[in-house]
Amino acid sequence: MALSIIDYAARLTEQEYLNGRRQMAANAGLEPAEFQARVETVRTHLMALAEAPSQPPHAPQKFRKKDRDESGLSGQRATPAPGRPDSPAPSRDSSGQTANPAPHFELVEAGIGPTPGVYWCDVVRDRGTITGQASPEWICGRLRVTAMTRDAQNGEWGRLLVFQDADANEHRWTCPQSMHAGNGDELRSMLLREGLTITANPRLRRMVGDYIQSESPNVRARCVSRTGWHGDVYVLPRQTFGDTEAAPVLFQAATIDSISLAQGGTLEGWLNNVSAPCVGNSRLVFVICMGFAGPCLGLVDDDGGGIHLRGSSSTGKTTALRISASVYGPPSYAGTWRATDNGLEGVAAMHSDMLVILDELSQLEPRHAGQVAYLLANGQGKSRSHRDGSPRLPARWRVLFLSAGEIGLADLVAESGGRARAGQEVRVIDLAADAGAGLGLFDRVPDGVAPGVFADALRRACGTHYGHALPTFLKVLVANPGRAREILRALRSSIADKLAPHDASGQVQRVANRFALVAAAGELATAYKLTGWETGEAERAAQVCFRAWFEARGTAGNAEPVAMLSQVRAFLEVNGDARFSRWGAADSARTINRAGFRKDSAAGPTYFVERECFRREVCQGFDPQAVARALANTGALQTDGRNFSCKPLLPDGRRTRVYVILPALWGDE
Repeated sequence: MALSIIDYAARLTEQEYLNGRRQMAANAGLEPAEFQARVETVRTHLMALAEAPSQPPHAPQKFRKKDRDESGLSGQRATPAPGRPDSPAPSRDSSGQTANPAPHFELVEAGIGPTPGVYWCDVVRDRGTITGQASPEWICGRLRVTAMTRDAQNGEWGRLLVFQDADANEHRWTCPQSMHAGNGDELRSMLLREGLTITANPRLRRMVGDYIQSESPNVRARCVSRTGWHGDVYVLPRQTFGDTEAAPVLFQAATIDSISLAQGGTLEGWLNNVSAPCVGNSRLVFVICMGFAGPCLGLVDDDGGGIHLRGSSSTGKTTALRISASVYGPPSYAGTWRATDNGLEGVAAMHSDMLVILDELSQLEPRHAGQVAYLLANGQGKSRSHRDGSPRLPARWRVLFLSAGEIGLADLVAESGGRARAGQEVRVIDLAADAGAGLGLFDRVPDGVAPGVFADALRRACGTHYGHALPTFLKVLVANPGRAREILRALRSSIADKLAPHDASGQVQRVANRFALVAAAGELATAYKLTGWETGEAERAAQVCFRAWFEARGTAGNAEPVAMLSQVRAFLEVNGDARFSRWGAADSARTINRAGFRKDSAAGPTYFVERECFRREVCQGFDPQAVARALANTGALQTDGRNFSCKPLLPDGRRTRVYVILPALWGDE
């Protein structure tokens, strides 16, 4: 038989009263609102009896004042109802009853009382009149709004959310206010991914956004939309280095799970098992230095760019990428080139002043290859517009990137029918992965250890110890960024002077500066005891790698003239007999699609190239004037003193301008 209302009221403890009201109503055969009203009436009478000398044996326990705050729930804080930020929080009288019931949120931190979390406390209405406070309804786990954020222009407002997951790990996310523009699904999805527990009740879960917006903490923080340096403060998605409590700086974005920054093992374990064993291996030391050079790029305000390790399969390229990634996090920190140019733009924007690691260049669409080289290095995304057509600020970044693949950028561009430009090759520096010692990527391996076994040991160590070097390095940099900046610039200048010849072109000097910055970052990290190397190891590795690149390039001059001469040679070699009539030959009229005439001599053939053919076919992809100048500078073009073309009498009786290419063209090979 169901108990009477007075039995329920007399036997309730505070915990049971707050948490079991709905079930009790069902057992009593009443609607929740009617049951609540009756219980409140009975409890009021019982409270009065509890203060009388003859207290009934089943009177409910009195609520201790110290167990409550002004909201009436232990460890709770009341928040006005959404849309009514100026509404006063409800208070309770001495008997625990609501004095001025109003819709509001309550945050239960911990202690005696309901399950910790955010509660929605509605009111009971009888024909439009508020008659009391409804039972608190749980919305989500403990979610605190600790600061309001805005950018330097007082835009992009947001709120810093702090909560714990099921393992009691604290999460901090600066949520943009723009995420409240829709139905809130994206906001809740992000919170759930981060580990916040949210009710499955459709009506209540929609209130998570209302609760966040109703909170107005006094703390103000500056938000930024990209990682890296902002003044002398360095910002990561979940951590900021160098800010103060008076001027906090926070990373704010719709998602923070696109960068695999994490820690495993120990810093000492990484030094002993990953970094130190790489000593003497130029490529391995160099890629570790690149990890430290990522933040240094922004510190000295240098241009972005990348290094591409090119080599055949099983050379050890992937091992090198994992070793470099261990400076930042687990092996998953390294990504792949399998993405569109828009996708890579998003990756770059999330890794500003960091090292981006991308494997398997061959997975990149050939038609995008040339654009991507400029995209990543130049640090600015596409210009886009809002729905109304107004321009939107393009994404900006500054990244150093490490790449690997069996082919180089020029090969990939050629697959799409294009030709790699010198600017692309300077931005994505092609470095042979094979160190030339017969050990693939390695210059040396420990005595008695095969290269494959050594590579496996390094890969296992990278999967155990990772992610400690970067935050330790950043803490030292932000402690005195001005001093670190001076040291880096001095080291970079000194090392670059040793790398490039004094008569080197600007392109070679630019590559030398990038190698020098990587070496300087490695030497600075060594001075901070973060590598396990002796001083000079990073510089030696950079010298070996730069020498390999320089020898493969073959010239200290600019790459364009070399490419132009190569293209002219290739055209003449392929078409020399088929499209050039021999000088003085009787059957010259039978030459199909003739490009000009050819005169043989002991020194070699001289080609008289028709002017339009020279401009449209021989110089395809280049400026014809620049090609002619390159030929003239090497003594491979006959001029009339004023023009690059001459006007001889041709065998067919015409006197017209042609480009006379001399045998000296082949002597320059």
